[in-house]
Amino acid sequence: MDRPMYAVYVKASRNNTIVTFARPKDRLLAPLVTLTGGKLGFKKSNRNGYEAGYQCSVGIIAAMEKELERTEFEWELYLNGFGQGRDAMLTALTTAVGEKVKPLLKRVTDRTPLKIGGTRGQKTRRV
Repeated sequence: MDRPMYAVYVKASRNNTIVTFARPKDRLLAPLVTLTGGKLGFKKSNRNGYEAGYQCSVGIIAAMEKELERTEFEWELYLNGFGQGRDAMLTALTTAVGEKVKPLLKRVTDRTPLKIGGTRGQKTRRV
């Protein structure tokens, strides 16, 4: 049986963590659930914290388990950025929270853009 390939995108910036769970639709991906630090009630600088990223991850894993009751699927994890939410997602997968969905994970991809050469950077800010 050929199972559909779902995707989880984690964008961990310095200001927020955005986690999206998407299912395949034709040749594109249609988002099912998107959670951010702000949507979960974290304000200002707390949105980029580890706890906000962990809560986003737990919410997405719960949505994945709910979707798993409806249909069998495999999934890929895409990481973007160097924020604390990145580590929180990986931690949530290895704990008891992610034990149902972790065996279905097929690939982990890092999509963080790295600047190699390029134009000169901005002057560093001094406060």
